[in-house]
Amino acid sequence: MTTVLFVHGLESGPHGKKALALEQAGFKVVAGQMPCGQRAVLLDPLVIILGLAAIAGLITAATRGPIGFLICVMTYAVLQHFVRPALTRRMFARSVAVQLALLRANQIDVVVGSSFGGAVAVELLRSGAWKGPTVLLCPAHRLVAGRAWKSAPSLPADAARVLVVHGRQDETVPLEHSRSLVKDTAAKLIEVEDGHRLAATATPENFTAWVGHTLG
Repeated sequence: MTTVLFVHGLESGPHGKKALALEQAGFKVVAGQMPCGQRAVLLDPLVIILGLAAIAGLITAATRGPIGFLICVMTYAVLQHFVRPALTRRMFARSVAVQLALLRANQIDVVVGSSFGGAVAVELLRSGAWKGPTVLLCPAHRLVAGRAWKSAPSLPADAARVLVVHGRQDETVPLEHSRSLVKDTAAKLIEVEDGHRLAATATPENFTAWVGHTLG
């Protein structure tokens, strides 16, 4: 039985509709919860500490009059401008670590990454941590890189066993991002008449074909 490592999206989870469709297609699915998404970020110990420190600073400044309060608010706004990209990088690195652990603990045949999970899968390929068959579903690699103040990652030129599937009606991740990703590489792009979630096309039958393409 072919074992698929499914890498979920930003606000979804390891047991969503795509993972279920993969199981219905007859694949063994390995998936783990990544520390991404708004709730996970807010529960990050570092975020909690920074939030409490900011509140304490505002309270202290408020006791020193309007000028002190204004300076504190301005300082917080400047810090937030730089902290948010740092937190994105931290969230992304922790998410990649989850998938690296799963790769070490399981005999994986194919990696399937969706949206944010597609960005994680691209990083696995870029770093050489994974060199096997890969299906990327509307990968958000450039969006994640932009929020982290990093340059957009690229695929290895010899990525012949990489298939990218992207919906032409995707309003979250521009289709052009996937077109640029496969340009000048051996990877293949399939454009489908669907939106970002691929609700109509991420079926067991299509997963069988997509995964089969990377294995063939």
